[in-house]
Amino acid sequence: MKLYKIGAVFAVIICIIALVFSYLTWQHKLENVLEKPEEANSQGADNTKEEASATETKTTNETSVNIEELTANMDEQVQQLVLDRSEGESLKMLIAGSAALESGQPGYAAQLKSSIEETYGNFIEVDIVSVSRTSEFLVNVDLSAGYDLVLLEPMTLMNNDRIAIEQEREHIKAFDAAMTAEVDDAVLVLHPPQPIYGAGYYLAQVTALDEFAANNGYAYIDHWSAWPDTDDVELKNYLTEDGLPNDNGAGLWAEELEAFFIAD
Repeated sequence: MKLYKIGAVFAVIICIIALVFSYLTWQHKLENVLEKPEEANSQGADNTKEEASATETKTTNETSVNIEELTANMDEQVQQLVLDRSEGESLKMLIAGSAALESGQPGYAAQLKSSIEETYGNFIEVDIVSVSRTSEFLVNVDLSAGYDLVLLEPMTLMNNDRIAIEQEREHIKAFDAAMTAEVDDAVLVLHPPQPIYGAGYYLAQVTALDEFAANNGYAYIDHWSAWPDTDDVELKNYLTEDGLPNDNGAGLWAEELEAFFIAD
């Protein structure tokens, strides 16, 4: 009987020990289960922060540009204007010229606009205006938007046998005056129209435009150096039958202008 009682006591003790052990084991497991989500959330939060930081850095890198490096090929006055505007302002640019700017698929103006806006982002906004007829009609160009920078092909080819070189110069000066009346520190950049095969007096007109720009302090882009000579039959591969740029000509012209506005 005594042995039975002793055995019952031992059984009770063993049961109590087993229950205590089970309870402690369950508590330990429960604590682990409760801690893991917190640990995971902490890691998830850290990962989210890291991802957000990486995204922010990527966005900053994608939208920020080094203006000084990009403007390295520009004329000094053009570069200074762009650098000045980069200090908290945007820059409005106009590309104006004869119908040649629209010739080709796409024309040189559209290609240049795309390249500039893609490179400089929201900093530079580009408009395009095609002028019909001769340089005397430059007066009809609407400059009221207030352009900081204007790239002008001053209708030199259209002026051939119609407008004298001296008159063209006066038309350019009048255009410049109208431009600076809207934005007093605006800068005008000149460039000649496309070369044409078998050019005669036109060569003298283009030379005169170059000299006029140099003597009057205008920035000038001489893209003719990239084209075949006017007496080289290869030039025809860059022009339509009407003497306007074809796709090849528009692409070549755009590349030369892009090299001025966008340094590699």
